[in-house]
Amino acid sequence: MNKKLQVLVADLGKDTYNYPLSIVFIIFSIFLTTLIAFMTGGSNSSLHLLYIPLFFSVLVFGIKGGIITAVVAGLAVGPYLPINSANNIMQPPAMWLFRIGIFIVIVVFVGSLIELIKKTEELEKRKAYEDLRTGYYNFNKFKLDLWTMVSSCKYQEISVIMFEFQNIDMIKRYVDVETSQKSFVELLDKAEKYYEDGTIYAATSKKITVILPEWDAWEAAKSAKDFIATTKNPVYIDNFPISIVVKGAVINYPKHETDGDRLIVKLDKAIEQCLRCHSEVVIYDDIIEIEQEKYYSGLVSLYHSLQNDMFTLAYQPKIDLKNNSVIGVEALLRWKDKDKKSMSISELIRRAEEAGFINQITRWVIKNTAMQMKRWDEKGIIMPVSINLSAKELSDDTFVEYVRECLDEYGVNPNNLEFELTERIIILDEKNALEQFRKLKKMGIKMSLDDYGSGFNSAKYLMEYGEIFDYLKIEKKLIDKITNEKNFAIIKCMINATHMFGMKLVAEGVETISQVELLKSADCDYIQGFYYSKPLFAEELEQFLQKQNL
Repeated sequence: MNKKLQVLVADLGKDTYNYPLSIVFIIFSIFLTTLIAFMTGGSNSSLHLLYIPLFFSVLVFGIKGGIITAVVAGLAVGPYLPINSANNIMQPPAMWLFRIGIFIVIVVFVGSLIELIKKTEELEKRKAYEDLRTGYYNFNKFKLDLWTMVSSCKYQEISVIMFEFQNIDMIKRYVDVETSQKSFVELLDKAEKYYEDGTIYAATSKKITVILPEWDAWEAAKSAKDFIATTKNPVYIDNFPISIVVKGAVINYPKHETDGDRLIVKLDKAIEQCLRCHSEVVIYDDIIEIEQEKYYSGLVSLYHSLQNDMFTLAYQPKIDLKNNSVIGVEALLRWKDKDKKSMSISELIRRAEEAGFINQITRWVIKNTAMQMKRWDEKGIIMPVSINLSAKELSDDTFVEYVRECLDEYGVNPNNLEFELTERIIILDEKNALEQFRKLKKMGIKMSLDDYGSGFNSAKYLMEYGEIFDYLKIEKKLIDKITNEKNFAIIKCMINATHMFGMKLVAEGVETISQVELLKSADCDYIQGFYYSKPLFAEELEQFLQKQNL
């Protein structure tokens, strides 16, 4: 337990009584009870009133004080108080001695009960303000102190620092829980020594807060950087070296907020800003917070869109370079509501992956693609469609079965469905991804390696898993530089290698006639891009196909 907390607990255990006045009250109560007993007939009447000074003395002075009061009260109504005042019959010694004994027993019992209640109350108070794992002030005390300081208007400004122990979960996972806890206490001890004029709190299991009255934000931020510098060297826990990684955030009253509760909310947001900005220490910034609110608003909008069918699909044609015919399309997600265009689909997909909605989106795309393929089939249009997958789908054991059910429900030929996957998906879980690929291939679904050439392992996947993929797609960045002689030579080699493995190559992002001519000369199979067509909605695509057939 740190020194300030020891003082707090000691203060919590103290009862504030006026002792001289309490003694006067006890003596007066005993005298008054004795007088009433005498005037009302003797020791057989009114003695129960003595419980008032007895209980009061135990409450104020404890068991020892209660025993003294019990003896005094017993003597006061003992040898000098007759049993019957009218006949002046005195009490035998055995009677008043027995009464004193009863008083003492009652005092000891009541005193023990009061002490137990006080200890329980003290423990509850400690629990309210102490982090029992570390012995430091907890979040409740931090919140109370900050609110009190802000409300008092005593300070011109107050800075609050939050330090987050970044790798404590890793220590817990790979070393053990006890070592992680000792590491956290070590960090708290360092903070207490460093901030002698501040107050340290174990706000959570991995966050430390420091209240610094009359510190400005920049001063606090500089001190936070200096403190973090002191944590760079490993600490030794039971002779085991532990590296502590710490990030810090600063908020200031009244610069950032004048309400205590809102200060705490913004402090949490400040540490989030620190993590997102990959900085060691940040001062809370409203501009970053506005961006974050937009981000979360986007997530809410995304979830709302999923629940209310606010998406649609567009289809970008893939063109056979030999005869300029459409050999298939790529299904691309689009907003139904034009007002949503402020968030790009690529940003939407990224947020969906972060928020855990990507599986729902992909399943929506697969189902709606299957429905559209059925509509086209009823119109006599046989149109192969490719769909992009993320790593989340391939880690879902129910994904392959879901695809099978969709194809069966809408009567779609699996040979007309293609899934596009990036190298990144394979890297994340190569073994599981390849197992899922093989299951999909077995169903007759075609597979495409998307953004080929963007990763360091492109050649490796081509050599090791070439039999799985039917198509390779060269990413747009390479196509943009195709007019460069060296880049063209590289692309030509990629096309030749693709053909050697029995696959077809698709060049995406083709936008100019010069790119088309170079790809033709390199014997590229298919192209996709704005030179031929932007992504089209289903009705627009049907019109596009009709014009092609004229």
